[in-house]
Amino acid sequence: MRRLAGWVRVSARWRNRLLGGAVLSLLGFGAAVLLDFEPQPVPYALWSLIALASAWLLVDTIDVPVTAWRSSLGPRADRSDEASSDLRVLTGHQQARQPSEALRERLVALARARDPDLADALRDELDPVRRLSPAEIDRILTRIEDSRD
Repeated sequence: MRRLAGWVRVSARWRNRLLGGAVLSLLGFGAAVLLDFEPQPVPYALWSLIALASAWLLVDTIDVPVTAWRSSLGPRADRSDEASSDLRVLTGHQQARQPSEALRERLVALARARDPDLADALRDELDPVRRLSPAEIDRILTRIEDSRD
């Protein structure tokens, strides 16, 4: 590393880049003047700086090895290990090819804990077993909650 102006250290690589970039910019400016493009010095200098910085960035990233991300977290476990049985029943109902009686039985059991008459009505309403939409499940749960009040 070399010390310039007493406070800035510039490596040989960057010194060569800066000198090469300045020479290239001056040659380009001279060519623009000779070809009668009437270049403006300040916009041309800004354009040169942006073009050289972009080229240097591209050159610096070409040989960089691909980043391998490592997560500090362990692999995710299946949520069904953590989830309650109710969540497993709902997830199974949504993901199954054919709906099972598990969701119907769970909803009837919840209703029976609050109002046996509502449980019987709910069992009749949910026969035969079919796939329930989230809105239907929400409506049924709201009915069960309202019966408690």
